[in-house]
Amino acid sequence: MNHLSRSRPRSLRRAGFTILELLVVVAVILILAALSFQVMKSIYQKANLARATGKISDLGAAFVGYTADSGGLLPMENFSGSGDGWDAAEDPAAQEVWYNALPASMGSRSVGEIGAANQPEAFYDDSYPIFVPGAPYPAGEKKYKKPMYAIGMNSRLQRTDDESGIKERGTLVSIQVPINTVVFLERGMPKDKKIVGSQANFTATPKASPKAFAGRHNQKGLLLFADGHVEVRSVLDLLTPGGEVIIQEGIIWTRDPLDNPN
Repeated sequence: MNHLSRSRPRSLRRAGFTILELLVVVAVILILAALSFQVMKSIYQKANLARATGKISDLGAAFVGYTADSGGLLPMENFSGSGDGWDAAEDPAAQEVWYNALPASMGSRSVGEIGAANQPEAFYDDSYPIFVPGAPYPAGEKKYKKPMYAIGMNSRLQRTDDESGIKERGTLVSIQVPINTVVFLERGMPKDKKIVGSQANFTATPKASPKAFAGRHNQKGLLLFADGHVEVRSVLDLLTPGGEVIIQEGIIWTRDPLDNPN
């Protein structure tokens, strides 16, 4: 019997894989799967960035058109009367807040109109002008409780007057360097990752400071400038590791570039 076993052809004695060969095959499959995942993730991120850039560019055109139609006045950054929920957006005094004025000028419903119609799902539809592709909106019914803004108006443009205590809307002409002055930025939401430890206020409200800048596109985000153009910038272009706003000619946060944004 041993004689018969020794006489078998090699091809018959090795009909299957050894454990080592199986492990090699599995390892190759896992590597290919990981590479495929990274490729698909990169494609998905690039697609989101392209779509978000297009939508924010459209918002920039609406901003420029709005200021022209309003005698140069900037839209309001928010409505402080009753918070940032649907009730605030529906208030008649909030008509000139950017999230109402700009979508309306783009032929869409304002956030206030969506709230009044009790149709919060429309705010989170991909076709809505201020819905930002790639932003980590809450899942399920939670997001319908209030509008969650993935883009915010630069809170450094409208300062409270020391004498009157009133926050002035400001005018486009008062922005001394429109091509370098930020009017809107992708703002942090609760599930956005903070790139710099000192970043703060990832609260999805309609206004945002530089510290709330969201680097959701491979640690970069979108800035909309007062002349209507959009730029992709790294969080580290805006903030020091300690959280101070970097003062530079290319990015200005105040109407007067000599004003300190910190």
